[in-house]
Amino acid sequence: MRNSRILIIVLLLSPFTFHLSPAKAQVLTLDSCLSSARQHNCTIRSAALEVAVSQELKKQMLWKYFPQVSLQGFAFGAVNPLVDIDVSNMQMGGGFGTFLSDISKAVAQVSSDTIDSSIKMVRWGAVAQAHAVQPVYWGGQIVTANQLAKLGIDASRLKQEVNERDVLQEVADTYWLIAGLVSKRQTVAKVVSLLDTIQGVAEVAYNHGLATSNDLLKVQLKQNELQTKSLQLENGIQLASRLLCHMIGQPYEHELVLEPLPEQPVTSLSEQPDEIRVSQRPEMQLLEMNVKYNQLSKRLTLGESLPHLGIGITGGYNNFFNQHKWNAIAFANLSIPLTGWGETAHKLKQHDLKIQQAELMQQNLSEKMTLQNRQIYDQLIESLKLMEQHRASCVLAQDNYRISLMNYEAGVGTMTELMESEALLMQAENAYTDARITYLSAQRKFEEYNK
Repeated sequence: MRNSRILIIVLLLSPFTFHLSPAKAQVLTLDSCLSSARQHNCTIRSAALEVAVSQELKKQMLWKYFPQVSLQGFAFGAVNPLVDIDVSNMQMGGGFGTFLSDISKAVAQVSSDTIDSSIKMVRWGAVAQAHAVQPVYWGGQIVTANQLAKLGIDASRLKQEVNERDVLQEVADTYWLIAGLVSKRQTVAKVVSLLDTIQGVAEVAYNHGLATSNDLLKVQLKQNELQTKSLQLENGIQLASRLLCHMIGQPYEHELVLEPLPEQPVTSLSEQPDEIRVSQRPEMQLLEMNVKYNQLSKRLTLGESLPHLGIGITGGYNNFFNQHKWNAIAFANLSIPLTGWGETAHKLKQHDLKIQQAELMQQNLSEKMTLQNRQIYDQLIESLKLMEQHRASCVLAQDNYRISLMNYEAGVGTMTELMESEALLMQAENAYTDARITYLSAQRKFEEYNK
């Protein structure tokens, strides 16, 4: 049994000891995890690509300021002439058609030859044309579209900032979760060592008739419980490590080596949140942009019903009668919509309602964010006080275990009391570990939301 306990201690401590060796693995810090996440995390990279998409859309809209140029070409060849007119049958009132008909009849009387009175032409031809139009006034639609594209870039960057903040917070929480599990694994290893001491004392007491076999059984049951706890911790460490590697874009090869949790994290109280910082949060700026977006959309809809003015030039070439002809025309095009104002009025009313909705959402979220910032600050203060309480509880639990062990060795204490003190010690240390993780997470969250 003692050999099995030693084996458990070796299995629990050997991975940690192995990875502490600088020749085998490099310690992964929180800053290095955050840096890797900024470069490789899929969510952050996708947000950066969304910014690039918005930038390309803005560049696309700039081309609306330049002339719109088009080229057209057309060539044909017909089996039969496109123009085939029999002038003798034309009703010309004795004109050219009657003249050709009379000549044809006169020739037929004196000769077998006849004169063809039909006109046939245009069996092939070619046309080429160039067309250029420069918008002068397009109801403000071009300017508004460019403003919307610029707004899209700013909104994409703010969304990128929100996504990066949330992802990095998740990375930090997962990092501290792993560090906490490793700390709990060390606590289990320490308790296993304590159980060795307890078993040794119990065996001596049993051999001298001062203890019963139940005392030894209680120690064995506790050892079995710790084996299960050890397996759960190993599985939790492995799963959390895989999750962290996924978030930072690194392959999972072996157990990660992280910096241990600080025994006494920095506990300086942060400043209370204020409304100025709330107004600077990207979520609030996004809602302000939502209001502006609806205002620009309304202006874009109005532009559809305003006059459109453009100037341009068109040039062309044609060849129908084996004659090459060129020509060019300068023109101005003015389009004034005279109908559809009723439909446009309802569209504008819809935009007014959407603007009111966006303003209400902005006001509502502003109040919620103020409450959220206050809640984050309260959680920070609460976690700080809780951490200090659990730190004091650990000291008391250690003293309680030491006294219980001395009493049991002196024969004035029971195994039940000793096992209870050991369980309380393990519970206090694990609670202190959880409290440190909660405080570190609350502290970073407060700093990120109140920059």
